[in-house]
Amino acid sequence: MWRGGKPGDFELRLKFRIDGGNSGIQFRSREIPDWDTRGYQADIDAAGQWTGALFEHARGGIAMRGQKVVVDEDGTKHVAPLGDADELLTHVKKNDWNDYRVTARGNRITLAINGVVMSQATDNQKGQAARSGVIALQMHPGPPMKIQFKDLRIKIFDKPPTAGQKGGTQ
Repeated sequence: MWRGGKPGDFELRLKFRIDGGNSGIQFRSREIPDWDTRGYQADIDAAGQWTGALFEHARGGIAMRGQKVVVDEDGTKHVAPLGDADELLTHVKKNDWNDYRVTARGNRITLAINGVVMSQATDNQKGQAARSGVIALQMHPGPPMKIQFKDLRIKIFDKPPTAGQKGGTQ
């Protein structure tokens, strides 16, 4: 668990390699007992079912790989295709290092692996859509697995973007 703050708007870049099992990157999450968290997760798994999907513990899969999702205030999901899930998975290197980029700006979350956008969500659900929280790396319970992370970098943005604006601080 990263103890450097509870960022809201940021871009997190890292490399991962997985051998078996399921893992993920927790962000805008809340800490619970026993070194656990609940909240958004940029998912990773060796089987390829969840890799590139946006998961959230209370709601499950918010945006699966290949989906662009808008969640209304009442929780209604509007799903549009972003790409073919199987074709997008071909950009992920099995048992090798992959670049993961998690971008959270305001209510929009974008997950990209090896430079390819895997999923995107605009989350407006009242009482569920988190705007800040802890960042942690997950090792999912279950069968034997090995997950490795390296080269973690975060850019924290000063404020949410306005139309056509980019920027931030590191």
